[in-house]
Amino acid sequence: MTTLRERDEETARKKGAMAGAALAASGLAAVLVAPAVGVIALVPTAYLAYDWFMFRAKRGMRF
Repeated sequence: MTTLRERDEETARKKGAMAGAALAASGLAAVLVAPAVGVIALVPTAYLAYDWFMFRAKRGMRF
């Protein structure tokens, strides 16, 4: 049985991994396709990073 804290840490880890993967994908798109595509791809990346940050902040988790 997992505790609430362990579940929150696992969720935060998954959210951080998604934000990191999105950042890598947008950087790759900027290099391979065009810089404009990379900039457009940063919009969802910013949302995912914000979501991860707020999840951790609301639960009092350290960064």
